[in-house]
Amino acid sequence: MSARPFGVKARLAQELCGFTGSPKAFREKYNVTDKGQYHRIYTAEDIRRIRMSMLSLSEDSSREKTVPPILNFRMAKGGTGKTTICGNVASALAMMGHKVLMIDGDPQASLTGLFGIDWVSEEITHIGDLMNRNEKKEKDFVDVDVKAAIWPIYAGGMLDILPADITLADTDSWLMGATNREFVFSRLLKRYVEVFAQYDVILIDSAPSTSLLTNTLMTACKTLLAVVVPEGPSTKALEILDSNVHELNSAFADAGLNLDYHVIVNRYNQTKKPHNDALSKLVSTYPDRINDTIVRDFIGFVRQNDAFDEKNNGPVLEKEPNSVGARDVLDLTKSLIRMFDIKLADVNSLAPLASVGRAA
Repeated sequence: MSARPFGVKARLAQELCGFTGSPKAFREKYNVTDKGQYHRIYTAEDIRRIRMSMLSLSEDSSREKTVPPILNFRMAKGGTGKTTICGNVASALAMMGHKVLMIDGDPQASLTGLFGIDWVSEEITHIGDLMNRNEKKEKDFVDVDVKAAIWPIYAGGMLDILPADITLADTDSWLMGATNREFVFSRLLKRYVEVFAQYDVILIDSAPSTSLLTNTLMTACKTLLAVVVPEGPSTKALEILDSNVHELNSAFADAGLNLDYHVIVNRYNQTKKPHNDALSKLVSTYPDRINDTIVRDFIGFVRQNDAFDEKNNGPVLEKEPNSVGARDVLDLTKSLIRMFDIKLADVNSLAPLASVGRAA
């Protein structure tokens, strides 16, 4: 699969870069050309180059090899828009200049499909395969080529994905017999840290069900991102997730596990009284966990998936960059950059993002 062509116009590129000068000054200073023609379309690579220039940075191969921050989107119920938020935040992070790896941890492979990969017909090596091969490596000398399993979405390694297919559901069958099975994913990250360290951030779309697979993906994180819809069944599922987190923390306290979770409210419709009531309850029940950006109900999040032309799928930032949905995603992404201390080539990049927000 080749990287998909995608770029944004100068006005949005200026916002994503955090350039505070005039639009004319931005275009003159950071002109983008294609075969000599001035077209004012900026790719994720262009924006990274510009932001690095603004921060007086250069790509340094000697940067410390550590696993970057991991954003695990997890909920104990399907249908909350977890995959939608994960994929859209990943795209926004890339378009803000960060190198992003997505991991599809759900056998339904919705994140894989969101970026136009037909997992039914394509040959895929998913995260379950990689973990299994890694566990067998020392004993059976099984090759684990993590790089070969990664698919490019945006050029230059700006947005990549470890896709999934339905066979990921078989992961629990071999995890049952794995030694210290809850930390299988952590061991993969540690052993192939040079591969994962090339990214500024890793995003995981976990399955809604509680399983050995979801547990091992959870224990590699510090804070989960729970995506909820302000409705009764979704808020009840949050209680289940809370219980799951406490169980893991209790079981692996000796291993230093101290997992927490942060709540993202999605598909909020302020005209619906039940939504307002549920949101009030969420805020009162989880006062220190609710993200300040409430993602509004927006039909564009439905349009990003085309059941009849999967290759035309894509997040709202690609399809409708000037929509309210895209604005909410950008605001949410900015807050997560701060919360997880997501850096640009190992340097804190929050200051230039001060102007990233709602366009005038």
